[in-house]
Amino acid sequence: MDFLNFVVHRNPNVWKDPEVFIPERFMDNEIDYRGLNFELLAFGSGRRMCPGMGMGMALVHLTLINLLYRFDWKLPEGMDAKDVDLEESYGIVCPKKVPLELIPVITQWT
Repeated sequence: MDFLNFVVHRNPNVWKDPEVFIPERFMDNEIDYRGLNFELLAFGSGRRMCPGMGMGMALVHLTLINLLYRFDWKLPEGMDAKDVDLEESYGIVCPKKVPLELIPVITQWT
């Protein structure tokens, strides 16, 4: 099933520049991630859909919001935003080829 997701999500007939990381393509998109559109099958569809989809989506939002709320983030010394390498390596999951390094700065509330 992972191979099917890989092929569907990189279909040039559906997505413009499918191999390029462009998260903005989902900003005003009508495609639903819950399996109603077969262009995006992040959680599968139909009877075999992932039973943890609701919890997974809630936890992703909750985790990201907590990280953004509780820390100020900066890049390591001498590194600029344009120096960040977002290239992926391929496998069952697509980890970053070069790990992203951010330094959390604990916010001091006065």
